[in-house]
Amino acid sequence: MNALPTATTADVFADCPYRADQHLKLASYAVIASLIEACAEDVDAAIQLHPFLADYAEEIESALGHFDAPALHWRAALDVWEQAARDKQASLPLLALQRAGLSRLELELLLAIGLIEEDPRFGAVFEHGQRGRAQDRHGEFDSGLRRDGRPSFGLLMAWWRDHDGGDSVDPVRRSLHKLIELGLLQLPNHDAPRPDWTPTVQLAVWDGLRGELTATRWLRHQPRAQLPRLLDYIAPNDDLHCELLLQALRSEAAAPTLLIRGALRNGRKTLAGVLAHALGKDLLWADASVFEDESRWRLFGVLAAMLDAVPAIEADSVPGETRQLAALPLIDAPLLVVTNRQGAWSCAGNRPVLDVELPLPGPDQRLAHWRACLPQASAQSLSELAGWRRLSSGHLRQVAASSGAFARLAQREQPQREDLRRACRGLPTARLDTLATRLPAEGSLSELIVDDLTRDEIDALVTRCQWREPLAGASATVALGGVGVRALFAGPSGTGKTLAARMLAVELGKDVYRIDLASAVNKYLGETEKNLDRALSAAEELDVVLLLDEGDALMANRTDVGSSHDRYANLETNFLLQRIESFEGILVVTSNAADRIDRAFARRMDVVINFRAPDAWRRYEIVRLHLGDCDCDETWLQDAASRCALSGGQWRNVVVHARLLALRSGGPLGTAHLQAALAREYRKIGGNCPMRVSEREPRSAARSITSSTSGA
Repeated sequence: MNALPTATTADVFADCPYRADQHLKLASYAVIASLIEACAEDVDAAIQLHPFLADYAEEIESALGHFDAPALHWRAALDVWEQAARDKQASLPLLALQRAGLSRLELELLLAIGLIEEDPRFGAVFEHGQRGRAQDRHGEFDSGLRRDGRPSFGLLMAWWRDHDGGDSVDPVRRSLHKLIELGLLQLPNHDAPRPDWTPTVQLAVWDGLRGELTATRWLRHQPRAQLPRLLDYIAPNDDLHCELLLQALRSEAAAPTLLIRGALRNGRKTLAGVLAHALGKDLLWADASVFEDESRWRLFGVLAAMLDAVPAIEADSVPGETRQLAALPLIDAPLLVVTNRQGAWSCAGNRPVLDVELPLPGPDQRLAHWRACLPQASAQSLSELAGWRRLSSGHLRQVAASSGAFARLAQREQPQREDLRRACRGLPTARLDTLATRLPAEGSLSELIVDDLTRDEIDALVTRCQWREPLAGASATVALGGVGVRALFAGPSGTGKTLAARMLAVELGKDVYRIDLASAVNKYLGETEKNLDRALSAAEELDVVLLLDEGDALMANRTDVGSSHDRYANLETNFLLQRIESFEGILVVTSNAADRIDRAFARRMDVVINFRAPDAWRRYEIVRLHLGDCDCDETWLQDAASRCALSGGQWRNVVVHARLLALRSGGPLGTAHLQAALAREYRKIGGNCPMRVSEREPRSAARSITSSTSGA
């Protein structure tokens, strides 16, 4: 056997770039050289059996020169090139697998099985070899033998048994089993005898060896160059110290699992990217489907090791859910889990679990985000924007980008408040839209007709909402309630509770969403709690006013447990109590029967406003407000307001129906229309109208003439 001189070995691949695809090609040619030697008595015989191998043989010889054992010399030259790649700290998947503990034999077997992914013609080589083995075992070719162009266990053990000068199939068999256990190989025919097993390389693994990751939808690879840097990161508050987190992640003990909790689009994935960049690694993301199959979990670890990436999972939990994380194969790096506030996580073995929660950014942090997004804006404008909406960091940056686009469409240099409102409407609200309905927010609280005491309470509520963040940070005692504001609007039907909630949203410059009880309440155990939690969490992230209309349906008094229904109903009430207490948005609960609401809910309400039935003077104001500029008999209006004790909602119905009668009659709205509409409203509630009204509703002259002619 010819020896390969050191100088020649060092120069063979000197011009080859240190890229993943180039490394895969060089390592694959070492395997091809071994196949050419193994599939026939010599190279010429192998080429005669499989003519396409001539191209590979010529390329190997042109690189090395002529040697009796090209596979051995190619491996030697490859070792030199790989050492140079290590010296240059090149990021190559095959080198990463070597560092993770895979041997040369295991890597060659992996590449041999995957050759068919690069050149399907190798299937004929493996099929011919397996036909020969079948004839040796059975005396003739077994037509029922699996033939799919992939090498079997038996063929691989026969062709690689003399690897590194040995003569045993045991190392080959152990190596193949290890590759399967790690998830690098799949075994589609595990029911066949072991010599006939035909393992396959997962496409994601092969693409990863090439430096790509395109074959798997539930995985996403972020190279280090695309990750955010620590210097550019805006922490949500002063309590989060990234340097301390990095020290914990770099610990020489077992690599920890870091839970990054918080609201959706609030910088959780940004923090994961910052930490991975500071650790000098890429980031490999997996979604929650990684838990669906054990093979996916193993593949996740293998790919993270190959790409020299920090593994990260994005998976939210529901209240009461528990997940245990198994050890990832081949990798001893920190595991990052991006999740919400609910759920419990644990790790198998002694892997420590760290937990950090990212709150919504405070005023100072929002100011920094706005300054980064709108560098040309004035200091006063930026300060106003920081106090305008309490948005998550991701939503804030999306609003800044969208509002800038709206401003450019209007040919303005800087976005105005209307541009920002339009941008907020474009935020992703799918989670909230499935459980709540956005109500039109229009009008002004100055138009709301209520008594003076109720007016004072509403004004106090507006002030509380506007200053909720400074109030929460004023002192530790006050801050126990957080930045959330919870208000209860109690009173009879039609007294303006829902209208007041909508006008409150207008006053605060926010949208208002009403929870749809038909969508939120579910007959299955635990589903109602999940739905309510999703609605409340989405309202916090979008900084909208959340309206729970007829809240006594969900907040009724807890009862003694007499049946399973009572127990589950009490569980829902207990969950809602806890969730409302931790709610960080603005929640308005309305109820027509406040006495039915559990006292524990009433204690958790920051503001309770009683909406009383309007007195005579306010009933007159309500009628005049709905009538607008219509010229009606003032004496009759004052008399009707004094004698007819209807609610504001009922007076609205009266005016609407009166307008309908006026449209039908073809004339202006008059007292007769109001009298008829008033009588109709009393009939609806089963009462007698105190006002003297005509027996029939006013009709148009044309209709009266037609009726008379028909009667004649």
